[in-house]
Amino acid sequence: LHRTLVIICILFAIGLLLSYLSVYINPEKFWILALVGLAYPFLLTINAIFLVYWIIRWKKLFLIPLITIIIGANHIFNFVQLPFTSKADTTKPEIKLLSYNVNLFRLYSWSNQSPTFNSIASFAKKNKANIICLQEYYWGSKKLSEDQALALFDMNSHIEYSLHSLSRSYGIATFTKFPIVNKGEIKFENTANACIYTDLKIDNDTIRVYNCHLQSIKLKERDLNFLLNQEHDNESSTVTQILNISSKYKNALKKRAQQVNMLYEHMIKCKYPVIICGDFNDSPFSYTYHKLTRKLNDTFKDAGEGLSNTYSRFFPYRIDYILHSRHFKAINFSSPRVKYSDHFPVVGSFIIE
Repeated sequence: LHRTLVIICILFAIGLLLSYLSVYINPEKFWILALVGLAYPFLLTINAIFLVYWIIRWKKLFLIPLITIIIGANHIFNFVQLPFTSKADTTKPEIKLLSYNVNLFRLYSWSNQSPTFNSIASFAKKNKANIICLQEYYWGSKKLSEDQALALFDMNSHIEYSLHSLSRSYGIATFTKFPIVNKGEIKFENTANACIYTDLKIDNDTIRVYNCHLQSIKLKERDLNFLLNQEHDNESSTVTQILNISSKYKNALKKRAQQVNMLYEHMIKCKYPVIICGDFNDSPFSYTYHKLTRKLNDTFKDAGEGLSNTYSRFFPYRIDYILHSRHFKAINFSSPRVKYSDHFPVVGSFIIE
């Protein structure tokens, strides 16, 4: 039993080390390693259990999980911010940004819940956000016309549609109280996902806000039921379902890597201070997150507190973010637990330094 536990301990330590490596490897080149990165919280927990076990047994083997955990200790704070590490400030913000994947305002025909566009608009006004970035923005003339959708927020707007017709449209939208001096889109090929950028004039400063919805895995209701409830008919069906989900995940990883590289190259050429926000569809332990935080700060790490998962279903991670350049000081971050979508919103407050 002792020898077996030693082998298992070493294997989980190697797994944790590989998860550290995964954030540096482009999934286009080796996508399997990203799966190991996705398991980081589980691998960290098992190593912590072994650490306690070997200490209780008074064995020097405790050094294996201890050293492994210490090597990647900085990653822990991508997931959790303790109260004493929070740097929240009471200074009156110049910018209050709300980013929210609104899940088509629940206007899709198969929804068994009421549309949420009025609730989301009221929530944004209550929070006094002066920049509102929406992903999965949608209007359909039978339930919500284009003019009605624009009137909900009553601000300057920058909207780009991935799918557009006379009766309905789907895309991404940025609303703001600040004057818009320039705007554009980073085109992603063969996908409905999108990224737009909007240049805003704030007193004597100009800033750029990137509003992003990076590649989705595109899980269907059947996939979600399988992941949540392990619903399957037989062993053959289970294998088929696992292979199907794995294929979708692999394709999403590769497309997302291409998209984040395009976004990064566009961002580093920008002459203005930038904020990048949106639904990244990736965890804080990913190539996507590591790539963007090379140059940008994470508002959650600067001013957040506790755990802040932003997807309300099976995915227990942050996948919605507000990142910012060093020209801004983050003074507050929150992710209110409102249930108007399958995501939770993220809200960040800033002053320009």
